[in-house]
Amino acid sequence: MQKAKTRTWRVYVTRVNIKKNYKYIYCFYVDYFKACTTMEQIKKGKFIMTKKLLENIDAIPALKESVIAVEKVYQDVDSGIEDMQKAIEKDPIMVANILRLVNSPMYGLKSQITSIKQAISLLGKGTVRTFVLNSVVDSNFELDLSPYGMNPAQFMKACDRQQALMINWIIRRKPTLIGTMAPAAFLVDIGRVVIAKTLSDEKKSIDMTKDITQAEKEVCGAQTTDVTATLFRNWNLDPDIIHLIRYSDDPEGNVPEEKEMSAELKAVRETVLPNGEITEESISNAKETIEEFDLDLESYERALDRVLAA
Repeated sequence: MQKAKTRTWRVYVTRVNIKKNYKYIYCFYVDYFKACTTMEQIKKGKFIMTKKLLENIDAIPALKESVIAVEKVYQDVDSGIEDMQKAIEKDPIMVANILRLVNSPMYGLKSQITSIKQAISLLGKGTVRTFVLNSVVDSNFELDLSPYGMNPAQFMKACDRQQALMINWIIRRKPTLIGTMAPAAFLVDIGRVVIAKTLSDEKKSIDMTKDITQAEKEVCGAQTTDVTATLFRNWNLDPDIIHLIRYSDDPEGNVPEEKEMSAELKAVRETVLPNGEITEESISNAKETIEEFDLDLESYERALDRVLAA
């Protein structure tokens, strides 16, 4: 097999206590060398992100100025509802998308929301920030999931259902975490779009009869969450979201105080299949994770009922 020039992707996480608020410093780097992922490496569990995949990650456009402006307001602890409202209302398309999303039956609001100010007042800055980040899918990606045997509508259905399930699951128990966990639930699989583009370029496809994570590694050297985390680092997005996504496949690898969050994201992803469907088997798999990590099953079941009823 001819060797090709690729580069590895590695991430190191340093946990720093700053006045009892734990932060994560991410150091990403790449090495160029003459190698490629061979079957022998696959059997040993060693995978290298291919050059073509990294090129496609780097080719994703930067975030829109309106999204960056809202992120800046959200991260400013001194900002208020009016500050976020003004930042969002500068982008009429974003306004329309947010109002469409917040009025979805999956969120069970009793009355229709007609303004951004009303949305922020009722749902909080964290939830509205989530809907703002959702807009990057439309503005930054051309959705073609054909290598997975899926269409764009199925992919978006999965994203919407994952987000709705997460919000309904934690909104009463962990409202302050919605701004991190809800966008993570919606965007965690966006790396799949980049993998699909890479496979289309190389005229390959995913063997959906296999475990999807393993199948992704075999064909392009990385799984969806690795690609998503790399892309978000390129965009300088919130390190807390990157960290949560990075460990959603392996909650045990996370630090103790954030293991539960990663496990909840894992359970949400297990509930909703890549094509957006929810089956008895997928629910059963999610409940095994819920039991393993002692998560709140009663709240999960209420949230699931709302999503299924929408």
